[in-house]
Amino acid sequence: MSHENVISNEELKKLLHPNEKSRFLIALLATIPVIILSLVLIFFSTGIAILLIGGIAFLVWVALNLMKAELIGRSVKVSQYNFPEIYEVLVEVKTKLSYTKDVDVYIIEASSVNAILYKFFQTKFIVLNSDLVDAMPIDQCRGQLVWIIGRFIGALKARHLRLQLLSIIVNSVEKLIIFNLFLFPYNRATQYSGDQIGMALCKDIPGSIMSLNKILIGKDLAEDIRLKGLLEQASELHFSFFGWLSKILSPFPHMTDRYLNLVAFAQSRYPNEFQNYIEQFNDITISRLKELLPKYYSFQENQLV
Repeated sequence: MSHENVISNEELKKLLHPNEKSRFLIALLATIPVIILSLVLIFFSTGIAILLIGGIAFLVWVALNLMKAELIGRSVKVSQYNFPEIYEVLVEVKTKLSYTKDVDVYIIEASSVNAILYKFFQTKFIVLNSDLVDAMPIDQCRGQLVWIIGRFIGALKARHLRLQLLSIIVNSVEKLIIFNLFLFPYNRATQYSGDQIGMALCKDIPGSIMSLNKILIGKDLAEDIRLKGLLEQASELHFSFFGWLSKILSPFPHMTDRYLNLVAFAQSRYPNEFQNYIEQFNDITISRLKELLPKYYSFQENQLV
């Protein structure tokens, strides 16, 4: 692979959502009291707090490694022997991102989640639903696989899970759960960033959006999603108090927000390809898109024409 295809650390920073850095700082500053409280407890509790925090971390680590062992026994690990085409995509993505640590990929027969990344300390692996993989034949949908695997490896490279232990501690103590209101915005921003990194790796606007559709709603209905309908949903949420409330109480963005954020990113980074992409829509849909994107997103270098 040529050097020009490798995404440098500086380039990676440009692929992150504009709000990620500020939301990380807010999350860090807001949870400093939790950190200070933990240190005070450690100092005055003669080691009880250390045992408590260490015990929580140990239990999470054990649970994750048990899950990995279960996957090894009940699923198929992607390798040069099984699903070599997907393994090639994994190697390609890691090379482009200069990510050298081991990451296993497992394909399971049935799951309520289509694709997910697990990480805690040095244990990290990706789980893909077999239906999702089946919906992305490598000869037709390679870009979609690059997008999915790329967004997960990108999350590892960008250290999106660096507040994970703090989040576990917050959720383990009932009175600290309120601090999630400061952690969730950062979590949502990292989801946007992952989507954007995936698109930058595959350089395929329709493929990225279709891949997102398949993750969010499943392979059978992904091709039935219409932008006009999503724009109506996004507009309804944008002007709704309860839409706003449901957003801030969740660590994950609304589907409509992820979809339109990816469209906005494509508009900013690949303006020519973006113009080709929106030609499939009618004038009313394009006009509605023009109205909504500036209300939601920070990518304003290139405007719709």
